[in-house]
Amino acid sequence: MRDKRSKLQIYFDVFSAILTEKQDNNGISKTRLQHKSNTSYDKLLRYLDEMNEKGLIKLENDIDTTDLGTKFYRDYSNVNDLINQITERLS
Repeated sequence: MRDKRSKLQIYFDVFSAILTEKQDNNGISKTRLQHKSNTSYDKLLRYLDEMNEKGLIKLENDIDTTDLGTKFYRDYSNVNDLINQITERLS
């Protein structure tokens, strides 16, 4: 059984999916984001709205990233890397 993800982890997963989609395609499909971020469609829509309200993404004609969102993504990645390094040392 998978551990329950925190809201920040889901934001990170959704943001990662957005970045991947921006690289691979012209448009970003919410259905593809749903699959890549491993969440239900209704929850994805709620998270996208929350992320938009917090300034992490822009929801206009298309889904786009913001500077604040990119900083969140980088910072969260760095924290994850640090936790993984500490976990490896303690194993």
